[in-house]
Amino acid sequence: MAETILNWQPYAIALAGGIIPSLVWLWFWMRQDRHTPEPRGLIVISFFAGMAIVYFVLPFEKLIAVMMPAIMSFIDVLSQKFSFLLPYEQTVRVTLWAFVEEVAKYSTVFFIAFKSKHFDEPKDAIIYLITAALGFAAMENSLYLFKTLSTAGVAEGLSNMSSRFIGATTVHMVSSAFIGLAIAFAFYAHRFIKTVVTIGGIFVATLLHAYFNLSIIPSDTTLKTLLTFTPFWAAIVGIIILLALIKRLTNTNKIY
Repeated sequence: MAETILNWQPYAIALAGGIIPSLVWLWFWMRQDRHTPEPRGLIVISFFAGMAIVYFVLPFEKLIAVMMPAIMSFIDVLSQKFSFLLPYEQTVRVTLWAFVEEVAKYSTVFFIAFKSKHFDEPKDAIIYLITAALGFAAMENSLYLFKTLSTAGVAEGLSNMSSRFIGATTVHMVSSAFIGLAIAFAFYAHRFIKTVVTIGGIFVATLLHAYFNLSIIPSDTTLKTLLTFTPFWAAIVGIIILLALIKRLTNTNKIY
């Protein structure tokens, strides 16, 4: 019995370490939406769907890693034809991974929340996308922490838990929020404009996500890592301000 409990400890610690930071952030954003809150059931479903989508993303990311030689050969041909500098393989791989993750989080919300009758205000796009992003971050962090606990021990795992809260959870939240902001500002626009704006939002979110991931790779000191996080913390303040403005949008903003 004791052995069974010990065997489960890494799983429990990793799951708690991954989920708790995301729940803290979710509570924070629900407070921003407390005057006209979304249905709790739909929020819960969006959160857990965000967690589940990680298992669909991982095979795609592994496929991208396997196909990198072919992808780089194709980009090399394009670079010679259109005379642009060939990017590093790592940059391409990380950017494609970021794109897959952003599309996955958006698709989760699109099929679950955006099709709901409760998706009736511009701010809803931000709330649901942040919720799914936090679910995604929770599962991703849990898997990362379990791997760390299995190889480096509890002390290292707890140390990484704080960095995941500051870093990975924040970048998922901010990048998805940018997609939500784009959709929110085009909420009353024509369908074609909504589509273009959404694609633009995913593109910007991908660049932000990739920038963060590429920036932390050479960050070998705590100070450098914190400096990398700074723009994303500043972005959260901007999101809060824009969310307050979006709450004021009405149907008179509709574009034909």
